[in-house]
Amino acid sequence: MGVERVERTGAGEKSYRWGLKLYIGVAIVLFYAVLGTFSMIAGYRSLFESQWEADALAAPMWAALILDPGTPPNIEARLGNWLAVQNTYNGSSMTITSLGGGAVNVTLKTPGSIALASERLEYPYKPAKTMMISYDLKVFSEGSARYQIQLYLVSEKLLGKEKVIVQGSVRERVQAGKYLLLKVDDKIAPESSKEYLSSLRLPYPYLNRIQDPPIPIFVNPVNELLLEPGTRLWFLLNISYDCPLGSRCGSISISISPAYIKILGLAYGLMGTDGKGADIWRQFIEGARVANFFGLTASVLTVAIAVVVGSVAGLRAGRISDQLLTLTIDTLFFIPAVPLIMIAVALLGRSMPVIYGIIVLVSWPSLARLVRSWAIAVRSEPYVESAVALGAGKLWILRRHIIPRLSPLAIYGLVSLVPGVIATEVLVQFIGFGDPSIPSWGKMLNEAYNEGALISGAWWWLFAPIVGISTYMAGFVLIGMALEERLNPRLLIAR
Repeated sequence: MGVERVERTGAGEKSYRWGLKLYIGVAIVLFYAVLGTFSMIAGYRSLFESQWEADALAAPMWAALILDPGTPPNIEARLGNWLAVQNTYNGSSMTITSLGGGAVNVTLKTPGSIALASERLEYPYKPAKTMMISYDLKVFSEGSARYQIQLYLVSEKLLGKEKVIVQGSVRERVQAGKYLLLKVDDKIAPESSKEYLSSLRLPYPYLNRIQDPPIPIFVNPVNELLLEPGTRLWFLLNISYDCPLGSRCGSISISISPAYIKILGLAYGLMGTDGKGADIWRQFIEGARVANFFGLTASVLTVAIAVVVGSVAGLRAGRISDQLLTLTIDTLFFIPAVPLIMIAVALLGRSMPVIYGIIVLVSWPSLARLVRSWAIAVRSEPYVESAVALGAGKLWILRRHIIPRLSPLAIYGLVSLVPGVIATEVLVQFIGFGDPSIPSWGKMLNEAYNEGALISGAWWWLFAPIVGISTYMAGFVLIGMALEERLNPRLLIAR
């Protein structure tokens, strides 16, 4: 199928049929051009910023829905609106004031204790493995005081239950449903304040040691002690204070902000996450931007060098300048790109300009040889010989007659070079000689292979860059095949 185009020439009529491969190739290239543009709008995120967007090796959302609908996605909430659930105060000795946004201020006017509970978070999925927690407490005292604070994360369904945790030959009985996040026993001077602000990621082995009683560090409190389908999570805050002997005792105030909790899902986004919990889709579109920039600019520069050198050599065929240019072309033609890049990187460092320069250096000779042959053929045309006989200069002939006739070959060379440039960059990144700061598809393959994506069964981590590389290169190959038929009508006749 295709659209037939008929051109009338001096030799008669020639039919050219633009096949589906051209339209498919252009559609693929435009798709990745749009992706690359979108990545620039979305903004690049550093490795640190992109970590733990979900749990490590979280499967794509669509795959999780098909294989296991109970797989947990990301769940985020701020749990505030603290209410007293137990205290030793009467109404005049304690006040709780709302500060807005779920934050409260608790004022204790006499020694005693109070327990406050936050809002509840419903959890309907299978147990996740990791969660992020942030809290912010500010303590202010009018007089000297000694105070104790304990902040717990409580799972309503598991509260009071005992679990047996097995690790190898070790069996441990652990109380589930309650996990201590903050334990403070401190003194505060009159008219002073202290703040307890923290962001942590569970499991955090240190916190296992402050539990009462301590639990082994191999216990993961998230999926073994806290999460259960149908449970409700909430924060419990215990506060108590008394006056040191011989000190003036005054009221103590605690400002409590809503506690933030993010349960990192085992299913995330369109392409899942890598071994650091970073979104593979974001890396994929950033790789498309790098492929667009690197492949197209390197190919344009390569074609420009090849056209200039090849046309000059063809115009001056048989002369010393042509022999020198031809020797240079043949010498560079047989230099392998990857070993040269490895040597250059070892000497100059793993930077993209070094890799970029080497790829351009070794890519233009093959096209330059073809351009030289075309230039010799064009120079032998009668109208070019007539221009020479009338006194036209070499530069004028080159600019007006030879280079315009080479434009179809230059376009074909451009689309043909892009797959080779991308393949070389991917290979260099995959073997570990690429620029580690460039978020390319080759870097994704390198990380997936070295961090055990195959062993872990994280097929999506390898699937994303492989699909990107193969389809992007296939788009240019299809365009090149269509252009080759246009430039070489004998292929069309044979078909």
